[in-house]
Amino acid sequence: MDSRKNSDLLIIKLGGSIITFKDKPLTPNYHAIEKLSGVIKDLKKLYKIIIVHGGGSFGHYWSVKYDMHTKPSIYPDEGVSRVNESMIKLNHIIIEKFISRDLKPFSIHASSFVFNNMECSRDRIMDMIDMIENNDIIPITYGDVVHTTKGNFSILSGDSLMKILSINLNPLFSIFTTNVDGIYDSLGNGKIISNLLVSENNGLLINTDANIEFTSMPFDVTGGMKRKLSESINIVKNGIPVYLINGFYPERMMGVVNGGDFIGTSIKLQQGGKGW
Repeated sequence: MDSRKNSDLLIIKLGGSIITFKDKPLTPNYHAIEKLSGVIKDLKKLYKIIIVHGGGSFGHYWSVKYDMHTKPSIYPDEGVSRVNESMIKLNHIIIEKFISRDLKPFSIHASSFVFNNMECSRDRIMDMIDMIENNDIIPITYGDVVHTTKGNFSILSGDSLMKILSINLNPLFSIFTTNVDGIYDSLGNGKIISNLLVSENNGLLINTDANIEFTSMPFDVTGGMKRKLSESINIVKNGIPVYLINGFYPERMMGVVNGGDFIGTSIKLQQGGKGW
């Protein structure tokens, strides 16, 4: 991988639990999408941006209904169609809002990044950089059902797309917006872990005084916070800091990029590891 960091690039995940009401099937959260688009407009003045969004109560709802997972398998054809159609619909809602904000979005389907259940060539992914360097647009992709091989399909999650894009495009930061303030040391006391370190050798979190607990939201077949943390470790091990913030307060992204105080969790390499 090219070790040079794209210091003017941010890759941002709009969590499904933010842009939809996850306890209300097929229900977008227009207010949250509006707030996110406003902050992204401010960020675009300073950075190139790529957006990934989750499925929330759209794709996840149908994934659960038809028992579809990230593992390739022959799933019901109706389920494949339902998941795909619902994600197109949710993506359209976000695209329309971005257009109204003059953000010039360009939608890219998840299947553009995998082929035969393998990540596509880096050159193909790098085409996104060429796209945003020569045009005033924001590429937007999203988790969805993708064909693998021999009639098998799989759910390619937005969190996995964050890993694929971040490792290949080497942004300044990768930012996950979720419906909580960050990673908690305990669900009982609600204390946020502000900083986590990752060992380059084994990928384990280095935190001696925290007992990290994971939860999964309803309909979330892609692993909830546990998957986000797993993909974040893969991103961080490639020298890219990851930040988890509450997407209901998207202005906190400004604190991240400005190097100021913000509520959330930062995940970085242990000192002495690659990327410091």
